[in-house]
Amino acid sequence: MARDSVDRSGRTPKRRAGRSGQAGHTGQPGRTARAGRNRSMHVFLAVLGIAAVLTAAVFLGVRVWRNRQGQGEGQGEGQSPGAAHDGVPTRLEFRELGTVASGRSGVTAMAWRPDGARIAAGHADGSVSIWDADTRTELLAVRGKSREAVDSMSWSPDGQLLAAAHRHDHMTVWNAANADVVWELDGGDVYAVVGWSEDGRSVKTYNGEEYYALWNIDSRACERSWFVSIAQQGEVVSPDGRLAAWESMAEGRWTLHRTDWQPGPGGESEWELVGHRGPIHGASWRGDSSQLAGAVESGVAVWSATNGQLVRSLPVDRPETAGSGAAGSGATYVSWSPGPDGLWILAGLDSPTSVVIDAETGERLAEVSTRGRGSFAWAPQGDRLAATGTDNAVHLYGGQSK
Repeated sequence: MARDSVDRSGRTPKRRAGRSGQAGHTGQPGRTARAGRNRSMHVFLAVLGIAAVLTAAVFLGVRVWRNRQGQGEGQGEGQSPGAAHDGVPTRLEFRELGTVASGRSGVTAMAWRPDGARIAAGHADGSVSIWDADTRTELLAVRGKSREAVDSMSWSPDGQLLAAAHRHDHMTVWNAANADVVWELDGGDVYAVVGWSEDGRSVKTYNGEEYYALWNIDSRACERSWFVSIAQQGEVVSPDGRLAAWESMAEGRWTLHRTDWQPGPGGESEWELVGHRGPIHGASWRGDSSQLAGAVESGVAVWSATNGQLVRSLPVDRPETAGSGAAGSGATYVSWSPGPDGLWILAGLDSPTSVVIDAETGERLAEVSTRGRGSFAWAPQGDRLAATGTDNAVHLYGGQSK
């Protein structure tokens, strides 16, 4: 009799080699138990696998749903997936849309109506033409007494009136709906029109030196004038009016300060724009006043308005044009597109061609023919750009979703 088949403690005996018959008999319950455990493990692993697959499917489904929601957010019927805030596309392929004011007396000034639906072009013969910005058709041609070139223009806040400053101290105000002359001021030391009062009844002018004035179109008189130093005129005020940037130091170094001159976030009255190399040639604010772009030797630099620290550098190379030789680098001035999104930056170059770049990535979106500073203007909504080219026509640029 096998002495180790069962011991007195009642424990299952161990198998001995060579006792296959008895081992087969006494080991059968062990094999059944192990097989049951294996089946349970297989079931458990299968359940885990199914759960993992379901979890992955749910995760991917949620991501797809969120992406579709993000693309559709803010879209109306028929809008492209790239449309976002106020219908301005977030990713555009910038291109020229067409021209206005071509074939007329040379364009010397231009101004967008506040709603962006119209653009006015001032001409060398003193006339002004008003154009539909979408169809690029001429709607109205206006003229006053002056035959001197129009140097600057400004629309009233409601878009009903248009003021123009001509060379040699002359200002004309028109009704932009019917071309009637509302008022003409000869003299008055008017060098440029730079804006309107909030109620739209007074034109703000600049005398070219250190004085500004408000001229009331109802009383035909100067309401008030005030002194602004040359240094203050060099300030670039943020859209919200709380901060100002200016070249307050030598060698093109710029600082920021609060417009009420209260201490900044660190207790200082001014804080410098730092982190770049070389002088800053000009500055332009993002529409939400959170950042500031500047023209630097490498292209465009973007700083935080809070502390003046460099946020990113966007290299810009001058495009090669016929007869211009090798391409160079750097920008001479910048202009950030309006609106809180601040999608694009126009970088002016030391050449007849400037470039529009993506404000975040620096990707070159379009080359724009310009005649230097003052020869371009963003539409108030930031979705289009007007630039006076060397051909004396106003070129309109815009974009389509990629």
